[in-house]
Amino acid sequence: CKETVFRMLRKIYGRVSKNHKITIVPTLEAFQKHPFYPALEDILHELKRHRGHKDIIKSSRLPACDYFVHEPRFIVEFDESQHFTIPRAITLENYPPEMEVGFSVVRWIELCRELRKRDNDPPHRDETRAWYDTLRDFVPVLMDYKPTVRLYASELRWCDLDPDNSTDVNR
Repeated sequence: CKETVFRMLRKIYGRVSKNHKITIVPTLEAFQKHPFYPALEDILHELKRHRGHKDIIKSSRLPACDYFVHEPRFIVEFDESQHFTIPRAITLENYPPEMEVGFSVVRWIELCRELRKRDNDPPHRDETRAWYDTLRDFVPVLMDYKPTVRLYASELRWCDLDPDNSTDVNR
């Protein structure tokens, strides 16, 4: 279904990249000049406190985003069920209310609380994934992008959409 989403995005926006690399180190220090640095600091603290995993940043670069729309510039993430964890709810609950995002934070928190997915191999995987997802939501402020858009994989039958069908494209 990710391929269908990619084709739909290309139909709507033209130039779209898959697995786009954002050249940012995924540490808190990399965001010191970010206007929401205090919120990120709180989020990271709460993530580490949740289950006691202190070393959750495992990559020297932020892992690639699912899609990047080049004009207007914005990230699109296709969130499958493994993204809806309690650690992710913790991050979302600490987002500054004035920060713009391209999805419903309230809905994502509800999905996290409802689905309560877990991936404990390695033991800190949920916290690591939640941190990287958070950074992808905060990156637009640093990079002068439009807000990150998140699509819930189970919200639609994405595979059934046809980029050549105007009704599907409008949907």
